[in-house]
Amino acid sequence: MNDQTMVTMTRRFKEGEWIFREGDQGDCAYLVEQGEVLVVLERGAQMIPLLIHAEGALFGEMSIIGNLPRSASVIAQTDCTLKMISRDQVDRRLDQADPILRVFMSVLIGHLRKSLEQYNEPSDESISLNEKLKRAADLAVQGKSYDAHQDQETGDKQVRRADPIPPAIFERALHSITIENELEAALTSGQLALFYQPILEARTGRLAGFEALMRWIHPERGMISPAIFIPIAERSGQIVQMTRWAINEACQELVSLRDSLLSSVDLAEHVSEQLFMSVNFSSRDFLDNNLMDHVHHLLKSLELPSNSVKIEITESVLMSSPRKIQEVLNQCRQQGASISIDDFGTGYSGLSYLQNLPADTLKLDQAFIRP
Repeated sequence: MNDQTMVTMTRRFKEGEWIFREGDQGDCAYLVEQGEVLVVLERGAQMIPLLIHAEGALFGEMSIIGNLPRSASVIAQTDCTLKMISRDQVDRRLDQADPILRVFMSVLIGHLRKSLEQYNEPSDESISLNEKLKRAADLAVQGKSYDAHQDQETGDKQVRRADPIPPAIFERALHSITIENELEAALTSGQLALFYQPILEARTGRLAGFEALMRWIHPERGMISPAIFIPIAERSGQIVQMTRWAINEACQELVSLRDSLLSSVDLAEHVSEQLFMSVNFSSRDFLDNNLMDHVHHLLKSLELPSNSVKIEITESVLMSSPRKIQEVLNQCRQQGASISIDDFGTGYSGLSYLQNLPADTLKLDQAFIRP
């Protein structure tokens, strides 16, 4: 992985270095991996310290969620390592959040910003505090950090430390953000690959088509299981871009396979003329209103039949939003695509439910055939 990719994932600051300043446009939030940072309000040449964030803390979220400039400044209290969470990463999650939850978050951020307004108008208490912290302001101007413990002889109250995120939650968040950032790089650097699993006709034994299986070949960690990166991609919204990439790759490969297999005298009789490619879709893909139009135009440009793509979804995806997905599947069928339901029997749907689905193929869960 190149240095440019690593910079987009992780940032390191020296003691006394500004991370961002009040009024800056917020483009990301940060998780503190190592070190400490100090949140301050800058008032002219003076600085009011508000909070210290140490390892396991999150900061910079107010500007991201509120879509407003930074409400405070942050300086590195020590050498520190920070993991970035971009605005796009947050926005993709907010897009799928419950509207009521989004309202609560917006109101909460509004209250937090209001609480900072007390420092905008002078009062006896704020003036006194500014005087006491003049030395901290001088240090900030010099590019040095403010030590919350250094003013004990003046009787100043120490700066409060923010409560860290519970370790288990922090580790999961850090892991998720790391995978998500690396996956973003994987999408543009050729680390993703498709493996093609043949599908045979039970009655004739002929090759009917292929299922395109997405795999991630990491340059340092090798093959990463789809069970790790697919759920993260679905939560982050990256899965929509990944599905489009998979469809493009799979359809182009299908053109090559059709040409080589059907043109072979020895192989053609063992291959169906309706050779298809099965591609896995997630629930997020069905929110992309332009996806099937993209598939339709792609097949047309490659001169492939309209039934060359089979949409494969799991039963759990189907049950996540039955009406919406059923409606979209019907539209897909009208455009010529066929439908396959995978892992049937793992959810709560029954055989009677199948009568309402535009399904062409049903794949039973392994639990039905394994001893």
